[in-house]
Amino acid sequence: MRLVARFKDKKQVNFLVDSLERGGFNRDDLIISDLQSTETHPLGSADEVAEEVAFVKRESDSLWNTASYGEDFPALAGKNGTIVAVELPKHDVTRVQQMMEDAGADEIIKD
Repeated sequence: MRLVARFKDKKQVNFLVDSLERGGFNRDDLIISDLQSTETHPLGSADEVAEEVAFVKRESDSLWNTASYGEDFPALAGKNGTIVAVELPKHDVTRVQQMMEDAGADEIIKD
Protein backbone atom coordinates (compact mmCIF):
# COMPACT_ATOMS: atom_id res chain seq x y z
CA MET A 1 0.00 0.00 0.00
CA ARG A 2 1.19 3.54 -0.70
CA LEU A 3 0.02 6.95 0.50
CA VAL A 4 1.09 10.10 -1.33
CA ALA A 5 0.76 13.55 0.24
CA ARG A 6 1.19 16.86 -1.61
CA PHE A 7 2.54 19.92 0.19
CA LYS A 8 3.07 23.52 -0.92
CA ASP A 9 5.55 24.29 1.87
CA LYS A 10 8.81 22.37 2.30
CA LYS A 11 8.68 23.00 6.07
CA GLN A 12 5.56 20.85 6.14
CA VAL A 13 7.47 18.12 4.29
CA ASN A 14 10.22 18.26 6.92
CA PHE A 15 7.62 18.03 9.69
CA LEU A 16 6.05 14.95 8.08
CA VAL A 17 9.41 13.23 7.56
CA ASP A 18 10.31 13.84 11.22
CA SER A 19 6.91 12.51 12.33
CA LEU A 20 7.24 9.41 10.19
CA GLU A 21 10.74 8.69 11.50
CA ARG A 22 9.51 9.08 15.09
CA GLY A 23 6.61 6.77 14.16
CA GLY A 24 9.00 3.98 13.20
CA PHE A 25 9.29 4.46 9.45
CA ASN A 26 12.67 4.28 7.81
CA ARG A 27 13.79 6.91 5.33
CA ASP A 28 14.05 4.04 2.81
CA ASP A 29 10.23 3.75 2.98
CA LEU A 30 9.81 7.33 1.66
CA ILE A 31 10.04 8.97 -1.73
CA ILE A 32 10.15 12.76 -1.79
CA SER A 33 9.83 14.50 -5.15
CA ASP A 34 9.19 17.96 -6.54
CA LEU A 35 6.13 18.17 -8.80
CA GLN A 36 7.77 20.56 -11.25
CA SER A 37 8.09 18.89 -14.61
CA THR A 38 11.72 18.48 -15.59
CA GLU A 39 10.81 18.28 -19.29
CA THR A 40 10.03 22.00 -19.28
CA HIS A 41 12.62 22.92 -16.69
CA PRO A 42 14.65 25.96 -17.75
CA LEU A 43 17.95 24.31 -16.81
CA GLY A 44 19.85 22.61 -19.58
CA SER A 45 21.70 19.52 -18.40
CA ALA A 46 20.63 16.57 -16.29
CA ASP A 47 23.21 17.57 -13.66
CA GLU A 48 21.71 21.05 -13.34
CA VAL A 49 18.21 19.61 -13.07
CA ALA A 50 19.36 17.16 -10.39
CA GLU A 51 20.68 20.04 -8.29
CA GLU A 52 17.43 22.01 -8.51
CA VAL A 53 14.58 19.50 -8.74
CA ALA A 54 14.11 16.38 -6.63
CA PHE A 55 13.34 13.54 -8.99
CA VAL A 56 13.22 9.77 -9.06
CA LYS A 57 14.65 7.77 -11.93
CA ARG A 58 12.03 5.45 -13.40
CA GLU A 59 12.62 2.40 -15.60
CA SER A 60 10.99 4.19 -18.55
CA ASP A 61 13.39 7.15 -18.29
CA SER A 62 16.51 7.31 -20.39
CA LEU A 63 19.79 8.29 -18.76
CA TRP A 64 19.37 11.99 -19.64
CA ASN A 65 15.58 12.18 -19.53
CA THR A 66 14.42 12.83 -15.98
CA ALA A 67 10.88 13.02 -14.62
CA SER A 68 9.14 13.87 -11.40
CA TYR A 69 7.77 10.92 -9.44
CA GLY A 70 4.52 12.86 -9.33
CA GLU A 71 4.04 12.30 -13.06
CA ASP A 72 2.95 8.75 -12.16
CA PHE A 73 -0.19 10.19 -10.50
CA PRO A 74 -2.68 11.74 -12.96
CA ALA A 75 -4.55 13.42 -10.08
CA LEU A 76 -1.47 15.59 -9.50
CA ALA A 77 -1.16 16.80 -13.10
CA GLY A 78 -0.62 20.54 -13.30
CA LYS A 79 -0.22 20.96 -9.55
CA ASN A 80 2.78 22.44 -7.76
CA GLY A 81 4.53 21.49 -4.58
CA THR A 82 6.39 18.56 -3.15
CA ILE A 83 5.08 15.06 -2.66
CA VAL A 84 5.95 12.50 -0.03
CA ALA A 85 5.10 8.89 -0.89
CA VAL A 86 5.17 6.26 1.84
CA GLU A 87 5.19 2.50 1.31
CA LEU A 88 3.36 0.95 4.24
CA PRO A 89 1.32 -2.03 5.38
CA LYS A 90 -2.47 -1.60 5.31
CA HIS A 91 -2.73 -1.59 9.10
CA ASP A 92 -0.69 1.67 9.20
CA VAL A 93 -2.77 3.61 6.66
CA THR A 94 -4.98 5.46 9.16
CA ARG A 95 -2.03 6.40 11.39
CA VAL A 96 0.10 7.70 8.50
CA GLN A 97 -2.84 9.53 6.93
CA GLN A 98 -3.33 11.33 10.25
CA MET A 99 0.38 12.26 10.31
CA MET A 100 0.04 13.68 6.79
CA GLU A 101 -3.03 15.70 7.76
CA ASP A 102 -1.29 16.96 10.91
CA ALA A 103 1.67 18.09 8.78
CA GLY A 104 -0.71 20.14 6.63
CA ALA A 105 -0.97 18.06 3.46
CA ASP A 106 -2.95 19.83 0.75
CA GLU A 107 -3.98 16.50 -0.71
CA ILE A 108 -3.56 12.80 0.10
CA ILE A 109 -3.81 10.02 -2.48
CA LYS A 110 -4.19 6.32 -1.63
CA ASP A 111 -2.51 4.11 -4.18
